[in-house]
Amino acid sequence: MTPAPGAPGTPGFPGFPGTPGTPEVSGKKVYVTGTHRARLPTETWDTIRPLLPRFGISRVADVTGLDVIGLPVAVAFRPLSRTLAVSQGKGHDLLLARISAAMEAIELWHAGYACPPAVLRGHPAAGLGLPYPLRALDHHSGSLVGDHTPLDWIEARGMLSGAAVPVPADAVRLAFPAEDAWSVRGLRPVSNGLASGNTRDEAALHALYEAVERDALSTLTEEPDDGRISVLPGTVDDPVCGPLIERMLSRGVQVDLASVPNRWGLPCFVAFVWSEDFPVLCGGSGAHSSPGVALSRAITEAAQSRLTAISGSRDDLAPVYAHVLRGAPGRPLPDPTAIPYAELPAPGPAYPHFDDLGAEVTWAAGRCLEVTGNEPLLVDLSTRDEFAVVKVVAPGVRNSERHVIPRPRYGRPG
Repeated sequence: MTPAPGAPGTPGFPGFPGTPGTPEVSGKKVYVTGTHRARLPTETWDTIRPLLPRFGISRVADVTGLDVIGLPVAVAFRPLSRTLAVSQGKGHDLLLARISAAMEAIELWHAGYACPPAVLRGHPAAGLGLPYPLRALDHHSGSLVGDHTPLDWIEARGMLSGAAVPVPADAVRLAFPAEDAWSVRGLRPVSNGLASGNTRDEAALHALYEAVERDALSTLTEEPDDGRISVLPGTVDDPVCGPLIERMLSRGVQVDLASVPNRWGLPCFVAFVWSEDFPVLCGGSGAHSSPGVALSRAITEAAQSRLTAISGSRDDLAPVYAHVLRGAPGRPLPDPTAIPYAELPAPGPAYPHFDDLGAEVTWAAGRCLEVTGNEPLLVDLSTRDEFAVVKVVAPGVRNSERHVIPRPRYGRPG
């Protein structure tokens, strides 16, 4: 494969051509409350709102009031979607929730309609000189795909080297139109690594941290000794997360938190919420170089997943609703070994603080190479100059097929 023509890309991505998705926005973080962004939320919303119809989004609705928690959650509707027709978003205020929902819907549109054309068709992995093993990608259980299976290939770029590397189209594309033709059960199309942002660096960093999160969660079980470290929710003094937890507790919602040690040495948390008026255990997770951002993502995602269950907007995931229908056999008992938030051990060696998204994404990509032995690869799906959409393919990163985060049972439920 030959490198695509064009001017060099941003410093975070050596060798990238000047494609859409490289807006003239500084890589400096300008918003760091619960998330790290290169634009203020008002600027992002003003940018994407006029473009929503172009991506088939008919409306963005506020569903916060369906739950007693009151943490802002929005849903974006895309009726002609090739994947999900409804995308959820959450945030510390309604504007952030709307942006989150709209951008998730935009990501899925790009994964379905904006994949680059295949540079090779019907070609097996054998003979391509891939710098990664094909088995290191996401496969269905019982996959029949091997090095001699004919596949279509898309050009990706190494996030550190900038080298052109072929990746299977099925590892990037997310579109499930009805088809009569039989195909080999093989690579598993997933949204893991699909992300958007104000800049390509911002999108790529979000994608990498999502991959880290999924990898860390793959080690969890329903056994109390699965390695997680439970945290007493009332001891969290983070300026963003503390008030969120207090709000939930004051409204009769039980909150369970745990840190998930992982091979990346990055902060990763899981959160679960439960209440008597909706006795279903709902979970969320988050990973980030900032402990506060990682915890915030876990808490807000747990609240979002609860509203997803209440509203029934993910009817594509039968296992999720089987879980909802089962409910919880009484109030889940908290972990008796939970410790104060301030006593959590550091997740790994000290990592640097970043004010620049480009520097952080290069560091995160390097960490991925160290942990997995494979350079993460990026496919730029962007179709506009105003924002970026990317798919990061990270060979060797684990991703469980489970749709529900496991939580141990600490004793008999009451």
